[in-house]
Amino acid sequence: MTSIRSILRSTVSFVTRLEWVEALAIGGAGLLGRLLDPRGKPANSSPFDIDAVYLWVDDSDHDWQLRKAKFAKDATAPGSNAANRFRQFGELQTSIRMLAKNAPFIRKVFIVTDKQRPDLSSLGALPFEVELVFHESFIDKKFLPTFSSRSLAANLHKIPGIAERFLYLNDDTFVASPTKPETWFTETGVRLRYSSTPVPARSTLAKREVIYNARWATIDLAATKGWQNIPGQIEHGAHPMLKSLMSELWAEFPKQFEQVSSSRFRTSTEIVPEWLHNLAAIGNGRAELVTGSTYKYIAINDITSVGGMAQVLIRRGRILTVCLNDVAELSDRRRVEGDRLARRYARLLSRLY
Repeated sequence: MTSIRSILRSTVSFVTRLEWVEALAIGGAGLLGRLLDPRGKPANSSPFDIDAVYLWVDDSDHDWQLRKAKFAKDATAPGSNAANRFRQFGELQTSIRMLAKNAPFIRKVFIVTDKQRPDLSSLGALPFEVELVFHESFIDKKFLPTFSSRSLAANLHKIPGIAERFLYLNDDTFVASPTKPETWFTETGVRLRYSSTPVPARSTLAKREVIYNARWATIDLAATKGWQNIPGQIEHGAHPMLKSLMSELWAEFPKQFEQVSSSRFRTSTEIVPEWLHNLAAIGNGRAELVTGSTYKYIAINDITSVGGMAQVLIRRGRILTVCLNDVAELSDRRRVEGDRLARRYARLLSRLY
């Protein structure tokens, strides 16, 4: 018994030491990043209206939990109902602060929620208006409730009063350096950013794999119109979108948009709306591809991601967009969970802005 207790104490001590080292690394990177910050200035105004739309959910809300549990049987794709898809650690508030700092020309921010209200009291004065939008105010009631970000993305252009040009963001994405309207939009279209990482070959995917199968389904649908695939994958950051183009796509592909809107949870066979939007925009001459983009993706619950976190802080003001993805597809050995994950989020978010 004494031996077992000794081993447990040693294990706890080792984990504690690892976290202290991580905390020191992040703290030091944050200080160095502030010293090296190039302090560029964003544009304060825009020649055209640009809005931003966030998707947000409070997974601790009891009523929402009951609604989701009622339809849990519909989550047939692996990982589509994983806790990582829905939990939040205060990312929204940090992302809005950074948007205000780095894109103050935004006209209005819409926060899309399922009958929930985030606490925004700590944000103070902002350069734009913030409006809460409940699902039922823009999505046909036959599609509700939904727990799929794809279903929501397919309908964002229907938000009452939304501008022709808007940025679609998840709450785990951050505009991390000063921007201008032309960072995202041209006079007639959008500016798109793709990573060099290819979509995995179909032959490597499980039949019901929910991420890449859907991307291939989208690529296939675009090909029926002669819209060529864009090499690589969309940066998981702020997605510039056109309201009019999404309306056109609904008219062009009603069956596919009905399907994705009807999904309570993600599936492997549906389209990815923002992917189809981009392929159509390029195919119709309404988009430009940006090369040399700065972007950082971090699987924040991966124990090996400390280096990436430090890099984001050291390169403060030089990275355009950051994604802190709470990944479901991790082995137990690599996964950071519970209070330790919450502390990791707090440690990084407090230094991002």
